[in-house]
Amino acid sequence: MEYALLYAEGDDPQPYDPAQDDIGAWVDDLEARGVSEYGERLRPEVDATTVRVRGGELLVTDGPFSEAKESIGGFDIIDVADLDEAIEIASRHPAARFARVEVRPFMQWPGAEPGARVVPRDLADRPVRGRRYLLLVISSPTGEADGDGDPEAWVSEMDARGARLFGDVLRPPADATYVRRRDGEVLVADGPFVEAKEWVAGFDLLEVRDLAEAIEVASKHPMARGGVLELRPLWPFDEHGDHVARLEHEVEVRDVRLEPSADEALAALAAAGR
Repeated sequence: MEYALLYAEGDDPQPYDPAQDDIGAWVDDLEARGVSEYGERLRPEVDATTVRVRGGELLVTDGPFSEAKESIGGFDIIDVADLDEAIEIASRHPAARFARVEVRPFMQWPGAEPGARVVPRDLADRPVRGRRYLLLVISSPTGEADGDGDPEAWVSEMDARGARLFGDVLRPPADATYVRRRDGEVLVADGPFVEAKEWVAGFDLLEVRDLAEAIEVASKHPMARGGVLELRPLWPFDEHGDHVARLEHEVEVRDVRLEPSADEALAALAAAGR
């Protein structure tokens, strides 16, 4: 069964100790077990861009969809035997020690082909042809009442032009399981952790030229009208590297927006005639 592991700060964050970060060993274990499909770290909230369409007008703002500490810092997709194995894997991720891991199953679709999976098996062998963004699809009460149309046409169009690498819908927060490790003890709680009005309903991985194209792709998603879409660039790192040195190097850019502003991206979008 496939699960998304979503890493967020949570309400009782602990100090991050890079010297104790054993993410490399965690990744090696998942690959040896054959349960890892894909995983990435995301740039911090400062590089998030939020996209909405209301009344036919495209609205783009800098920043995440929520200022709460639920902002996602990274994710993994795993395919395991059951929820118990997913919890065991989540509990050993370094984020479980200083933050929180949300374990969310993907939606099971009637008529799905046997062996179908969220991430294409050959994705790791494909050359990277552009910038990659995680498109978070957010359910929001501020969306237009008739704005949650069928996304299949959007999926077909973006797959055909190579802008969408994969994606799927998650089971609702009521089916989430939250995993932390504190003082050596694994703490597990059923969702929803908080009664948030906005919550992640699914996500897609995009590969595009730039933020302007990512906004154009997001604006065509039905949930741009029915909810909110958040674009987050990936933030790759060497999981086997020196995490103390990495943290020292990244401190200068952690809280700095490296992406173009929303206004700059919209201007580029208009200039390109997209």
